[in-house]
Amino acid sequence: MGDLAKKGPVILKIFKWLGLFLVILFALFSIVPYLIEVEEAAVSREELTFSNSEFFEVNGVELHYREWRNDGDLDKNVLLVHGLGASTFTWRYTAPVLQEQGFRVIAVDLPGFGLSERRAGLDHSAEARGELLWSMLEEMFPGIKWNLVGHSMGGAAVTAMALQRPEQAESVTLVAGALVPFEPSPYAALLRYPPAGQWARILSSRLVADQSRIEELLASAYGQQPTEHELSGYYLPLNIENTATTWPDLLRTKPDPLLDQLDQLEIPVFCIWGENDTWIPPEQGKEIDRLLPNSELIVMQGEGHSPMETAPDRFDRKLVDFLLEF
Repeated sequence: MGDLAKKGPVILKIFKWLGLFLVILFALFSIVPYLIEVEEAAVSREELTFSNSEFFEVNGVELHYREWRNDGDLDKNVLLVHGLGASTFTWRYTAPVLQEQGFRVIAVDLPGFGLSERRAGLDHSAEARGELLWSMLEEMFPGIKWNLVGHSMGGAAVTAMALQRPEQAESVTLVAGALVPFEPSPYAALLRYPPAGQWARILSSRLVADQSRIEELLASAYGQQPTEHELSGYYLPLNIENTATTWPDLLRTKPDPLLDQLDQLEIPVFCIWGENDTWIPPEQGKEIDRLLPNSELIVMQGEGHSPMETAPDRFDRKLVDFLLEF
């Protein structure tokens, strides 16, 4: 009993100092991020526009899109949606080929990416993106049906669109579609605390400002080293002012339970995967194909996560063959 009595004050002292240390650590975590500058490169949207760039405000959000017009056939329409960190640049080979085949093609930048608006507080869920894109298409081209094509993260957006309005979706093409299981992010709750969101902005701004890091990520997606043109096509839009504002909201976004709804998608679905895709492995494509009632899966030999960029001739031929069936 005597030894316990002697140890009691020591233990209390340890807990007291530990508590003080945690309070100081929490205070530093909460204050320091507001003393660190968020790096923003001086890249303007205007200097990155294309000859066919257009801007359209829908539901209070300004979206950048590009249109490749056909000869007026309203039954041949394609919407192209990019993946994480990408933009309409992703479809630089595919869009003109589809136009040559008589399709009206719209490629759009999702909010926070490419040349579309960057703003805190936007909902980046697949459901919200789907509704936003339908609203844009309905205002621009009322009553028209669409073939929906999405790469990686964009695959989730076009899947949500097809589930929302199956009567307006002619088909869906998933290029390494990121339809992840419904598991809330472990960081979502933490990022609701404003200083944590500020830390996310700081870290993401340093990530996208590091050209060598972007080159490394692009090489991983491509399965080969990117050219200078490819690198600048991804790097420059990521350094438009306020891009870092998007990332905390992205990290807070809960995945949509799309896998659980795939059996409701009765329209034709074309799944295209790269054999060597390490970002969204082809095994996931096989599982998606299994869950869909009306689908076809093609695995492109020797390709990675972005076959429409690394093997455009083979990719475009397969996509055109599928779309011309309707």
